[in-house]
This record gives sequence, structure tokens and C-alpha cells, in this order.
Amino acid sequence: MLSIYKLAGVSAVALILIIVLFTNTVDVEYQWHRLAPGKNKVSEDGPVAGGMPLRIMFLGASVTRGEVSTGDRGYRKYLRDKLTALGNPVNCVGFNRLGDFPDNDVEGYGANRIRQLRDHAAQAVPYLQPNLVLIQVGTSDCFQHDDTINILARMRELVEFLIEASPRATVILSTLLTTPDLEFEPCMRSANALIRQAAVDLLREGKPVAMAEMHYDQGLPNRPRPEDIGNDRIHPTDEGYFMMGDIFMEKIREVEGKGFLKYPVKNGIPEDGDASREVEDRLKEKGEKEHPL
Repeated sequence: MLSIYKLAGVSAVALILIIVLFTNTVDVEYQWHRLAPGKNKVSEDGPVAGGMPLRIMFLGASVTRGEVSTGDRGYRKYLRDKLTALGNPVNCVGFNRLGDFPDNDVEGYGANRIRQLRDHAAQAVPYLQPNLVLIQVGTSDCFQHDDTINILARMRELVEFLIEASPRATVILSTLLTTPDLEFEPCMRSANALIRQAAVDLLREGKPVAMAEMHYDQGLPNRPRPEDIGNDRIHPTDEGYFMMGDIFMEKIREVEGKGFLKYPVKNGIPEDGDASREVEDRLKEKGEKEHPL
């Protein structure tokens, strides 16, 4: 009789855990579907570059990771969904993983500055060989007062390394978001001027890059404003993240039109990031062993 009671107690606990897990998943999905604008709408323009496989590396700090968003999805899942709905196979690559969705690989590290991301890129990019890199980094440089006057040089060096380490890559830089924190907003704007200049210089030299403007002060529509930034004054709300995804999508179309996009190198990584991670896991192990940070 005692064993029956024990069995019933264990079953009850298991049932509670299942209910909690299911409820949390439903909450994330409900919030996501409620907020994501036109999530399942397919563009009339058709797939990007004729359906080219896109091996995307999201490179940056906590905003790139999507922290504070629903399910830590940020703009990554939103943008991935848009591309796969168009008909492009997508595999997000990176040595880090975060977010409530299967293909959540990201080269994103919270509170990292540009110089730190350069070190992480040296470890991951030569092995993963992305053909599209989306950069969102520099906020931590401002908030940590890290030699912001040299952001142009550091950003340029990062992009040049990416193109050298992954010759088939197209790089989309992005400016920093606004912040309601009046102490740091001037730095964000001055950093953006330097990031824009880095993009202009690289383009003039014929590099496959584009500039995604995220700050509303340039007069462009649908850019996150102070009210689209969360209570921590750094990370956008879900709506702000969706705006960022749309801006990156515009720039992907731009580099497509310029003929920048190239097929990813065949190194065993599957075209569909939901298919398998075995090759990526082996490459991560190799990269971390050969290039320890």
C-alpha cells in the first residue's frame, strides 16, 4: 500500500512539472504570435538570391542574443522565419546557443565590446564559414567607456577579418539603438557616426558590406525610439526587436540586388539548421581547442 502512495506522489509531481513546462511554452508562443507583425506573410519578391542557402552568423553582444525578449528570440527567430517562409534554407551558426527555438546558434556574448567580439570571431568564423554575417555590437563600448574614439578602427578591423576568414561572406553592419539614458545617448550617436564611416570606407574599397540603420535620428521610418527600449534602457521591447529584424531584411534584399551574396562553402554543415548539429558541434570543439580564448 505504501508503494502505491509513493507511486501516486511521484506521478503527481511529474504531472505538475509537465503542466508547468507546457504552460511556459504556451505563454512564449502566445506572446510571440500576438506581437510578431505579419510573421507568416511571404514577400511577393520571392526567395533571396533564387533560394540560396543562407548560413547566417548573428555576431554581437546581448542585443544580438535577444536578451529580455520573449523566449530570448530577439530578431533572430523573426528574421529566420521570414527567410524560410520565402523559401531560403537557413542555418544560423555560432559557438553559443540561446533562445526558445531550434536553430538558435549565435555568436553572441553578453556585455562584450567590439574588441572582445573580434577574439570570439577568430575562434568561430574560420571553422563555420558563414556566407552572411549580421553585426550588432558597440553598446557595451559606450556603457563601459571603452576607448570609444577608436570604434571606427576596431569595427573596420573586425569586418576585414570576417571577410578574410570567410571569403564568401557578406557583412551587414548595424548602428546602435537609441537609449533613454541621457548619460549614454550622446556616446551611442557618436559611435554610430563612426560605424557609418567604417561602412562607407569599406564600400568604397569594394568590400561586400551594407549598413543597417537602427537609430531613429537619421529620419528613417520604423526605427526603435526611446519608448521601444525596455526598462533596463539597453534592450528593445519585442516590438523593437521586430523592427530590427525588418531593417536587417531590407539590407539582405539590398546586398542581394548588388550581387554580393555567394553560396556557402561546402564543409559538411547542413543547409537547414533544424536538420542536425553534429558537424557544427565538431567544428566548435576543434575551434575552441585550436584557438582557446
